[in-house]
Amino acid sequence: MTEFEAVTSQYLELIDDALPGLVSGFYLTGSIPLDDYHPGRSDIDGVVVVSEPVTDPEIVRAVHEKLPERPYFDVTYLTASALAAPPDRSTPVVYTIDGQFRDPATAGTVTPVLWSELARQSIAVRAVDGLAVHDDHQALVDHTRANLTSYWEPMLDRLEQRAAELPDDQVLDGWIIPWYVLGIPRLHALLATGNIISKTAARQHGAAAFPSYADLCTRAINHRAGALGEFTVADATPTVAFGRAVIASARQL
Repeated sequence: MTEFEAVTSQYLELIDDALPGLVSGFYLTGSIPLDDYHPGRSDIDGVVVVSEPVTDPEIVRAVHEKLPERPYFDVTYLTASALAAPPDRSTPVVYTIDGQFRDPATAGTVTPVLWSELARQSIAVRAVDGLAVHDDHQALVDHTRANLTSYWEPMLDRLEQRAAELPDDQVLDGWIIPWYVLGIPRLHALLATGNIISKTAARQHGAAAFPSYADLCTRAINHRAGALGEFTVADATPTVAFGRAVIASARQL
């Protein structure tokens, strides 16, 4: 049994015991269906289909607290009727990021991306008969374009500003550079191909589309896979340049 199979099995046993009949379905999204899960490093992402809306984390918190701290168990609790309609960010939804419950009112994971992941490339751990998911490709494209400009561009500005305040040889937290280098090309690939791809595939896409940054992409994916090595403040400069080049190109797609 794999790491994620053990955790998901434990979760279903716990939730069924604590709240019988609540969970009618459970689908894995993210890296697992894309065959890009790295034990000890990746998170478990998914959608829990519930028989009635869950808008208060306290309803399920005790179950989550019994799960291992890692891998992070990042799920969103949604009804089948909610999934059959466009994502509604005005309705509170219980969800976790990095294993922590976030404010349900923010509905952070309620986006066309999650709906499309579920419809196109999820793995059913517990399937719901006849589940219909509203997969609107134009909404996915529009969301992706908006995310590049409203989220990633300001994040690149912050990285550049922060790096200017630090010595070039200062070592950065290992996740920072790969997060940018692999995250932004994933969105470019979606606009270019129409497909949601893995972080490993994002490395391949980024290196092929922007060959002058191929080495940076390779270092980022090697780090994600657990290879030894570190990133310093000096790596922020090519990372920012790469990110801006990817976004500029995405605007033309």
